[in-house]
Amino acid sequence: MQLSVIIVNYNVKHYVYQCLQSLRKAADGLDWEVLVVDNNSSDGSVDYLRECFPDGTFPQLHIIANTDNPGFGKANNQAISMAKGDYVLLANPDTFVSEETLRRCLDFMEQHPDTGCLGVKMLNANGTFAPESRRGVPTPWASFCKITRLSKLFPHSKTFGYYYMQHLPIDQPAKVEIVSGAFMMLKREVVNQVGTFDEDYFMYCEDTDLSYRMLKAGYHNYYLPTQILHYKGESTRRNTYSYVNNFYKAIFIFFKKHFNSHIFLLRILIYIAIYVLAALSFIKGTWRKLSYKIKSSIAPTKTRLVCLVREENIDLVNSLAAKYDLEVKMFNPTVVDATQLRNIVADSAPYYIVFDTSLYNYSEVLNLAHAYSALPHNGSSYVGTLYPERQMILTNLHIFTL
Repeated sequence: MQLSVIIVNYNVKHYVYQCLQSLRKAADGLDWEVLVVDNNSSDGSVDYLRECFPDGTFPQLHIIANTDNPGFGKANNQAISMAKGDYVLLANPDTFVSEETLRRCLDFMEQHPDTGCLGVKMLNANGTFAPESRRGVPTPWASFCKITRLSKLFPHSKTFGYYYMQHLPIDQPAKVEIVSGAFMMLKREVVNQVGTFDEDYFMYCEDTDLSYRMLKAGYHNYYLPTQILHYKGESTRRNTYSYVNNFYKAIFIFFKKHFNSHIFLLRILIYIAIYVLAALSFIKGTWRKLSYKIKSSIAPTKTRLVCLVREENIDLVNSLAAKYDLEVKMFNPTVVDATQLRNIVADSAPYYIVFDTSLYNYSEVLNLAHAYSALPHNGSSYVGTLYPERQMILTNLHIFTL
């Protein structure tokens, strides 16, 4: 078998559905399989996926239903041990890929036998480039620059911005050091040699550790600028004490394992960072909530969507708008470039631009969203997708479904 794709799911059934739909299109013609490991979700993920893909309709799909939550790394390892592919792709459930992504990655790895891990150009939910698409080894200095925000003050500096390798162009292939576990393609034979994820990490930094072990084993890690979208849910997840605490404690495990001589100083820096950043996140989150309440009480607003849909799906969108009290404008031309898209939404200032997946393919959505994000305009619009067959609009923060 050519390729095994592994997705670890925990309570994000609608996003898994979208990820699987994009993978099916991208894997057309390949000899492949996809293993979804469900870590004891409470949202009915397993039943939902079986309903979406009845027996025989998606023969490449295998669902593994765990009765507990062993963590991200352990669940991936569980599936890797069962995977049959010569290549293994680890993909987050809150991603979707372009139609050419899998073939481009496989072709690249065939042409570069020295590859350990391969990552891609990830886009945020508003179409902007996600800096974690390529990273450097989080040495004590690189981590210090990230923790103290020096990397943001000098965004293109190799010295201060090495954590995200900000000196590299985003549209050219490059050797990198750390590949994100949100999309990490591996060779089976290399995994057999270097090993799988270190299960000491429950969540975060497993990808950092594995990428670094690839480098130490003499392989090279690469960045390939084929596009995917990664929702991340950062506006809710990253502004919490839990996220900051878990993330930096995972980095601490990495430091202890690979940079033990610096461990005392790093312990102090990391724990200071945990509490300072957690406090700042709490203040920032509280201020946002308070500002939203004040603005809503003074001038109540509805969530605004511009929907690019087929005519036969207009009634569906209207039903969703009525159910969730949305402010919706609908257009049914096929938009071909970002300037045309900007002209359509110019008077709307939408929070979401929703693409009908029966009208646009995933490559078109990604290309338009990324190009639109680079244009000068007011505000930021996020990507939404309409799935008529599921009567659903999916966004980074909201799921609208009948």
